[in-house]
Amino acid sequence: MFRNIPPILNAKQLLDQSIRRTKKIQIHDRDKRYEIKKIVIARTEVFIDDLTSRLESYVKNFPSIDRLPMFYQEIIDIKIDTNKLKKSLGAVDWARKTVEMVYSTQSSALKKSGNVEFLKQKQKEIYGRVSSIVKQIDKNLIFLSNAQKILRTFPDIEDVPTVVIAGYPNVGKSSLIRKLSAAKPEIAQYPFTTKQIYVGHMEKKVRYEKKQYQIIDTPGLLDRPLAERNNIEKQAIAALRHLADLIVFIFDPSGTSGYQMDEQMFMLENIKKLFDDVPFIIVENKVDIKNTGSANRKISCSTGEGIEQLREEILSVLN
Repeated sequence: MFRNIPPILNAKQLLDQSIRRTKKIQIHDRDKRYEIKKIVIARTEVFIDDLTSRLESYVKNFPSIDRLPMFYQEIIDIKIDTNKLKKSLGAVDWARKTVEMVYSTQSSALKKSGNVEFLKQKQKEIYGRVSSIVKQIDKNLIFLSNAQKILRTFPDIEDVPTVVIAGYPNVGKSSLIRKLSAAKPEIAQYPFTTKQIYVGHMEKKVRYEKKQYQIIDTPGLLDRPLAERNNIEKQAIAALRHLADLIVFIFDPSGTSGYQMDEQMFMLENIKKLFDDVPFIIVENKVDIKNTGSANRKISCSTGEGIEQLREEILSVLN
């Protein structure tokens, strides 16, 4: 969805590239005066066409934000700022239209005149006015360039049954998704390693066809009001809100994550209140280090204990 957005140049790069394209144009005519005229007109047209087509492609290849699934709309607002994105796209479109207007009002003067000095001066004026317009949106182009890079990191979310893995930082969410799917999120022993949302897939053969299931690893959550959560935590909340058909909540009773069980249990109760219409599977990880003897499902991402049984339960709930 976001892979089609082209790399976006800043104002100087955009102008330099369009100018370079004009220099490749050569026209030969026995009448030297007509040759110069044809070259001036052709180069000016290429300059305008190249600029406007690039500006148009920048706007058209960004998806319509209001038509995106709510998950993407929320993530865009968290990581980029929807209002700034729309404003920058509007500014680029304004520049394209203004460049086209400038050329349409000046092109007839180029085509009618046979005076070489006048032609060169008029071309210089058009280049100057157009360059001024493009430079006015330089900040917008830089903003869109950064936005494009961020959007290209977004996961491709499919419309299939989805399980979201949630819990405190460093309790084993990324390790679990690696056990359950082919996704390979980064594994490290420090909070907020997962700064993006990772998507993996599981399959189950149902009669003669394979049924796909989506499993999502979210950034670690901390137990505090939504208004106090950072942008990484807000991504996890967005995933839970818009994507989850099932939530697997992971506890770490061993204490090696740095969070006590009462903290983790308090957060679980708060999440259950927010998502009371979504089924939960409660899992205790690191059973190889500590087994509480509770009724919660026990697993160890280190040894693999309990993983296949958890997989079967997940698929059973999602069916």
